[in-house]
Parts: sequence; C-alpha cells; structure tokens
Amino acid sequence: MQMNRTVRDFERALEALVTEKPFEKLTIDQICEEALLHRSSFYRYFHDKYDLLEQTINARLNALWQKASDEDELLEMLLQYVNEHKSFFRHLTTSGSRDSLYTELMRMSTEILMNVRENGPENAKITRALRATKNPQLVASSISGAIMGSLYWWQEQNYELADQEIVDSVKRFVNSLPQGTN
Repeated sequence: MQMNRTVRDFERALEALVTEKPFEKLTIDQICEEALLHRSSFYRYFHDKYDLLEQTINARLNALWQKASDEDELLEMLLQYVNEHKSFFRHLTTSGSRDSLYTELMRMSTEILMNVRENGPENAKITRALRATKNPQLVASSISGAIMGSLYWWQEQNYELADQEIVDSVKRFVNSLPQGTN
C-alpha cells in the first residue's frame, strides 16, 4: 500500500498509544481519536487493529531495508530501533492474551519473510536460505521464531544485555542457515 497522510496518521497514532498502554487494550475508537480521524476512515484502509499493526511493522521494516546496505546492517538497525522504542515493544508484547498476540506477531514476521523470499536482495543469507529450501514456510517460521524469541528474551531481561550482543546472537543464527538445497 502506498503511504498516504491518513495511513501515516493512523500508524503514528498506533505507535503513540502503544507506548502508553498494551496493544490488546487499545480500541479502534482510541486509535481514531489519537489520529484525529473518523472510524470510517480507519476501515477504508484497515480491517482491524491487527491489520494496522501489520502495515505499521511492514512500513518500518521496509524503511530499514531501504537504509541498510546489507543484512548485517539491517539486523543492527532493527535491534537499534527496538532499543530506541522499548516502551512500544514492551506494551506490544505484554497483555492478558500474550499468546494470541505472539502468534499474530509470528504470523506477521513469517509473512514478511515469505515476501523477502520473493523480493529480497539476492545476496542476503535469509533470502538465499528461503529460496533454497523445499519448505520455505517452515524455514521462515523458524527464522521468525529465533528473532522473536530473542526480542522477547531481551525484553524479559529488561533490555539489560547490550543490543550488540543480541545483534551478534541473531547474526550467528542467520549465518548458520543452510544456503544450499535441503
């Protein structure tokens, strides 16, 4: 979806609200009020708040992909982004129905990786691993689980571990991905 002012305003509203309270507790009305837009405008662009979340995450990841010169830099930028937006991620991942949101985040990240498989840079290890396997959905889910698990663990440790250690750990995982046919 091409970014327009309305979508941007909804994304910014979501980010502002999630820094204050858990995602699961947010309502569409609260998002619309924060964005200073009508509910009908929300539904013109999004099915529900999960769709808004997915599009917001996609937009942020795409912006990082465009700035990064390679996969290592992307991982570093992603972890730096998480580090700079701790409150957002803390409220995104803590709620009464944590399992359902975790499942949704896993689905989103797996879908993003499947898109990377189709459109990602040829020389990226993740792209090559996803293209080389007979079961790309399984590999995408595994990569998502490793990255999401690392981020959840980091949050549970109150972000006390240096972000470079998390980056290095995720890089080691990515570097261990098989690059040939399996």
